[in-house]
Amino acid sequence: MKINKSIFLGTMAAVIPFFTACEDSIDKVNNPIPYESIGGYESSDEVAASHLVSKLSFDGNLSDSKSNITGLESTNVAFFEGIKGNAYQGSSSVARYAIGNATTKITSLNDFSISFWMNTANTVPDGGSPGQGKGAQGIFSIVRPTEFWGGMNLFLENPDGSFPNRLRLKLLVENGRTGVVWKSQSIIMNIDNSLNTWVHVVLAYDSGTSTITCYTNGALNSSALWYANDPGGATNPNNAPKYGVLQMVGTNGKVVFGTHQFETTPPLNNGSDQGWATSFAGLMDEFRIYDAALASNEVTALYKLEKDKR
Repeated sequence: MKINKSIFLGTMAAVIPFFTACEDSIDKVNNPIPYESIGGYESSDEVAASHLVSKLSFDGNLSDSKSNITGLESTNVAFFEGIKGNAYQGSSSVARYAIGNATTKITSLNDFSISFWMNTANTVPDGGSPGQGKGAQGIFSIVRPTEFWGGMNLFLENPDGSFPNRLRLKLLVENGRTGVVWKSQSIIMNIDNSLNTWVHVVLAYDSGTSTITCYTNGALNSSALWYANDPGGATNPNNAPKYGVLQMVGTNGKVVFGTHQFETTPPLNNGSDQGWATSFAGLMDEFRIYDAALASNEVTALYKLEKDKR
């Protein structure tokens, strides 16, 4: 093929001034215009920074940037594209989880917040026999080796057949403080119309008010008041004391991501594999633990900043 050299040279002559003009248009004196702050914060790590005790971004590894969870050992763990970088990838066909060591910053939590992104299909009924991706899917637990449940347990609960498009995220905690009769307390956070899409969730406990508050995508989802004994009704006619200070007893400094403490091989407690439980089958990203109950404006800012990949 013959090339018309005059046309080629003419084109190059036109292109060179264009690049020169672009270079000249770059502002080499003034600083770039910064991102607009959200809630007074420039990045997600600035939100309640002094209370952030654990952060796992799952960017191809199981590293906690705050170093309060270390030595996470993987069992089939994989990673996939997340809301911000990579994400933890669960499975509906093979058990996946990681076991690590936690400092007292984690095992001695009182006031706390757990924040993370989740992208998952619904669970399916267990059918009476163990099966990956069925039943209650474990997400995070603080291990108690001699008890069935951990000191803190976060998992997707079995689905509600009446609401097929509803995810049911459950938090269960165990309070060993003297005087607490109702040691187990929990809340189910119903998340509608969010299957197979990224959703940001926060669960925050304030021991001063004994209130657990749940947020979805930066907005209030639900809240509940926890009691240390039977209140006898919604208005507490029994005058039961509130749940108050949380003291997780019997922990051994171990945590597990991606499943329940009784679903590992071998189990991390005195339990055994349960037909109604399994490891997590979806995606999760930007998992954070705070030693304080985040305020609503902090939750909103955190959601917006992480969504903006900041």
